[in-house]
Amino acid sequence: MNADPVLHKDIPTHYANLMIQYMVARRIKLIIPNLRLSNFIMPYWNICHEPILENDASKICAISDENHFNFQRISYLAESKIYDYFKWRGYGQRLDNFPSKDECRMMFSRSDIQVVKYGPECLVCPVRGAEILDAIHPGYTVIPIDFYSDIVEQTGLYPIFMGQIADNPYVRALRARFPRAEFIPHMGAIEDFQTIRSAANIVVPVSTFGWLAAWLSYAQRIILPVFGMFNPKLFSLHDLLPLGDPAYVFYEFPPQPAVAMDKLLDAHAAIRGLWRRVDREELARP
Repeated sequence: MNADPVLHKDIPTHYANLMIQYMVARRIKLIIPNLRLSNFIMPYWNICHEPILENDASKICAISDENHFNFQRISYLAESKIYDYFKWRGYGQRLDNFPSKDECRMMFSRSDIQVVKYGPECLVCPVRGAEILDAIHPGYTVIPIDFYSDIVEQTGLYPIFMGQIADNPYVRALRARFPRAEFIPHMGAIEDFQTIRSAANIVVPVSTFGWLAAWLSYAQRIILPVFGMFNPKLFSLHDLLPLGDPAYVFYEFPPQPAVAMDKLLDAHAAIRGLWRRVDREELARP
């Protein structure tokens, strides 16, 4: 049996999902200091934990729970030498799985990446488009254009739309609604991430990428739609509502699963004006 236990991230995932998984892995490493991390490779953050083969492991434990991570149980199994290799298939997208925000900020630090910093007069609105416009997951919904209009009217801020703004009916409608807004095409994953992260005001899309960049930021105001997978009433395995952070403003939306692009604008019209600002005490109720 190996002298030191291994936590191996079994299935490769996208950019922000892998960052979140790494945060969870670092949290368990705080509990099990001799734990060796495996298959967390993020050269853009100067992080590289090469895959450790399971050939030398005598007892392998598959951790398949999607978002909950039982730290105490895994620690007990490792320290008792019942298992020496933990193969993790989950995502861990719950705030109580993470180390402190300051620790996470230090994990993902790249002072050499220079991006435009949008100040207090701007409202940075990352757009999550691409494959989610095919409604591949019911929780990956798209923010209605009318919601952006409401927030711009309420705040008086200048909107900056950025990210996945390829030509499609949704983006065309967005451009038509905001003819004077700035639209910034995709600049690269880390450049987009750092641009969101450095903004003073952010509207979070239903996206782990936008969510994590906003959470790691020092923004003055973060507007988070309690919509799609961010709604714990609909997706109870997730918990990505930072209720204790005073920078956040929450708006609860009616339940609406993701719909394909050809039905998206009609679906948004059906819930127009039905979102409402909600206080954190209401969201915190068990």
